[in-house]
Amino acid sequence: MFQRELLTIAIVAAALLVGVGAAGWLTVGQLHETSKMLVVDTLPGLVDSGLVEQRIHDNRHLMREMLFPHTDAERTEMIAMVMTNSTAPLWQDYARSIFEPEDARNYAAMILVESNYLQQVPGFIDLVRAGNLTSATTYYYGDFKSAFSRYDIACRSLFDYNVCQGQARGKVILAATSQSHLAIAALSVLVFLCGLAAGIRVALGRHSNVRLTAGEHVNN
Repeated sequence: MFQRELLTIAIVAAALLVGVGAAGWLTVGQLHETSKMLVVDTLPGLVDSGLVEQRIHDNRHLMREMLFPHTDAERTEMIAMVMTNSTAPLWQDYARSIFEPEDARNYAAMILVESNYLQQVPGFIDLVRAGNLTSATTYYYGDFKSAFSRYDIACRSLFDYNVCQGQARGKVILAATSQSHLAIAALSVLVFLCGLAAGIRVALGRHSNVRLTAGEHVNN
């Protein structure tokens, strides 16, 4: 009976140890995967889409400034700044960090509106370069403005998507780190209690054996 109790305690302790190891392994695996996606997907997406937003608004500001009287040299410089401040490299980098279907759909939608917007940029630049500011102003506040607004909204949707992904993945990491150590600590305490119970049981068993042996000597 005594040996059976010890065996039961040992089995429970071993099961708890396995539980501690499994909990740790699962937690580390979840943290690794979530952290990996945060680094290779969310953060690059946030950086690239944020930089694109900055560039397109910088270009928009320059093009609006072109509508006011400037020297030919000043207009030429502003046109050069717009033409060299391309977002293409940033979008190429963004495409390499797409891993989710929703992100891919948002990106595809952005490409469509970006294409429409970029097709209208040369028309505006030609009018400015020719010094036809009246026509350039009409052009700017017409379909060109609408095309830019759609492009801006599409860019913003990509940025907002990555913000949401970052928040969700951050919560997973926080939950895993804040809850798992409590569970592991609880299992560790249970293992300790099992060991303590086994030790007490062994001590009580030895005490009983000593009393029985002493009783036998007295009787003899």
